[in-house]
Amino acid sequence: MEMFYFTLGVLTVLFIFGVIGIVKIWKRISEIEFSEESIEDFIEDTANDLNTELEKVYDHFDKEIDRIENDLGHESQELGKLIDSRADKISHSMEQRLQKIEGTLGQFIVNNNK
Repeated sequence: MEMFYFTLGVLTVLFIFGVIGIVKIWKRISEIEFSEESIEDFIEDTANDLNTELEKVYDHFDKEIDRIENDLGHESQELGKLIDSRADKISHSMEQRLQKIEGTLGQFIVNNNK
């Protein structure tokens, strides 16, 4: 009978240690699961924040590109007007010079044919 009580005592102690070990392991597993969830949440929040910031940067660059395109369009129109104006002035000046040359040549021809 003593052997039975001794074996029962040893088995009880082993059972208690086993239960304590299982509880500790279960607690660590639940902490790891919580950590995985918190890491997943952190990664998701970070990805959302990054996506929001990238959208802001994209919008900013898009607005800047539109502004630069408008500025360049305005500048090119102004440059085109300036070139047209200068070309018209040169054309008018050349026409006046040609008319003077034609007049001078006409007078020369008339004076030499007399």
